[in-house]
Amino acid sequence: ARAERVLQNMVNRHRTGGSDDVTPTTINFNTVLDAWAKSGGGRAAAERAEEILEWMDRLHKGGNSNVKPDTITFNAVLDAWARSGDRVAPHRAEQILDHMDELYRSGNTGVKPDTYTYNTLINAWAKSGERGAAARAEHVLTVMERRYRDGDSDFKPNTRTYTSVIDAWAKSGEKGAAKRAEQILNTMRSLYEKTNDSDVRPNVHTANAVCNACAFTKLDGDRTEALQIAFRVFDWLSSQQDLHPDAYTYTILLSVCSNLLPREDRSTRFSHARGFFKSCCEAGHVNDYVLRKLRQTVTDEEYLSLVGYRDDTTAAGMPHSWIRNARIKGGGGGGGYKKGGGGKGSGNWSNNNRRRGR
Repeated sequence: ARAERVLQNMVNRHRTGGSDDVTPTTINFNTVLDAWAKSGGGRAAAERAEEILEWMDRLHKGGNSNVKPDTITFNAVLDAWARSGDRVAPHRAEQILDHMDELYRSGNTGVKPDTYTYNTLINAWAKSGERGAAARAEHVLTVMERRYRDGDSDFKPNTRTYTSVIDAWAKSGEKGAAKRAEQILNTMRSLYEKTNDSDVRPNVHTANAVCNACAFTKLDGDRTEALQIAFRVFDWLSSQQDLHPDAYTYTILLSVCSNLLPREDRSTRFSHARGFFKSCCEAGHVNDYVLRKLRQTVTDEEYLSLVGYRDDTTAAGMPHSWIRNARIKGGGGGGGYKKGGGGKGSGNWSNNNRRRGR
């Protein structure tokens, strides 16, 4: 709101005095739109962003050549809707993208949709929780792939594109969600192996999204396969030379154990939880989220044995080597949490532990 007041003053001063030193520009408006998108104001912020877009359009049509909505403008409005959490967000985002496409096809090349535009729409669908959202997100990906194959590099899907579609499947809870998530990961791996194009290389966030799809598998018929997928993805991630599991990876994998392994099968739950926790300690990624999930997965006595029967069972009370790459509240850790950094996972989870996981 403060940024918008400054902008309003600029517009008023320019209108009344005609001073060049306060001439509002598209960049000024885009900065305000970005602020609204990131404000956390929900639907009200998204609607205000649309009003500012309309304000820009009026100024431009009124003769102000320094203010003209461009692709960045529209992307900021789309982002405001994607972040709003409102149930109409993905539908409104689709309408805005369609309007951009219409303007571009009619000759306004300055508002051509690009990869960011489509990624934002996919993100809106992923966050919506709407039934069928994952399929809608994947349809957007299909459109991007087709237009890119047709020769338009502005529609090239990238790592964020594919990861966001996987995230949509993870949040869907639909039948076969984990399997579809792994298939998309494998498509990325194949693309990267064939092209050596870093733009489509899966990263730790991609792997985490697939594991999330496994952890939140709801249907009994999918649980065994989801467990195996999570182990395969961890094995793949741990085998990479320059990609490593992070604190979130281990938190999700403990969720996989907690959610997919029968609670009455204490020995199997403990075996897998102990293995993942040991790997996490070796990588220096133990934080309070990891510990909280570990406590949910094993019994109190097992938890105490895993953390060495310490009086302080928070991350801050753990050995420095365990938390050296973690972000710990109240100090501790070693230089802050580095996404995807720190040691590699140990062992081959699928081969070493899958028999016990059955």
